[in-house]
Amino acid sequence: MSNQYQTPKPPPQGRSDLKPDTRTRLKPLILAVLALGVMGWLVWHWQPRHNSTAAVTGNVRLHIVANGWHAGIVLPAQALHERLPSLRQRFPGAAYYEIGWGDVGFYRAKSITAGLALEALFASRGSVMHVVAVPDTSRFLQGSDAASLCVDGQAYERMVEVIADSFARTTGGQPVDAGPGIYGDSQFYLANGSYHLLNTCNRWTASVLAAAGVDISPRLSLTAGSVLRGSRGSHLACPAP
Repeated sequence: MSNQYQTPKPPPQGRSDLKPDTRTRLKPLILAVLALGVMGWLVWHWQPRHNSTAAVTGNVRLHIVANGWHAGIVLPAQALHERLPSLRQRFPGAAYYEIGWGDVGFYRAKSITAGLALEALFASRGSVMHVVAVPDTSRFLQGSDAASLCVDGQAYERMVEVIADSFARTTGGQPVDAGPGIYGDSQFYLANGSYHLLNTCNRWTASVLAAAGVDISPRLSLTAGSVLRGSRGSHLACPAP
């Protein structure tokens, strides 16, 4: 006759209240967070830091503004209107724009989830530009974590060229509408470029700044903080008022 008493099995290691399928879904998110932590450490230690006091002669003032994870660029609209005339029609009277580039799913989402973040980092379905009309920069930037740069006309034109080339175009050369923006008078447009773990919105912003001669490494600018530090430490940083 067999013994009906059986020695109880030891409890599983770790969180016993998580089902196996839940732990499986959390594993890639944990790995992604760890990867971002390592990259953040590398950015912090390797990002070039400059404390130049060279005189700034540029007469075009632009701004880098951080919104949590994302850093965007606020710059005069004129040169962008010349390359993309339809923006003038969509935003009549706009003197400045805030421009950003990012993942098509994550950037446009009304609520952010871990699934959207993972999709953006590892399986992006495309990218978009976000364009916000800015009538008054002082009011728009009030309370924001921002940095100001003063560049010359040629640097400004190089920046705008990079931005304009980031817009996907129709056969007629027009930007492709991708729906309403997420705040203010704004609009999404389809963009060129593939978003992934090593090519984020902040790397795109850094590449635009590098075109103007800002001392910044796009490869290492994976966070909004690293973009702001590179801008504030640049010889193109506007002098304090």
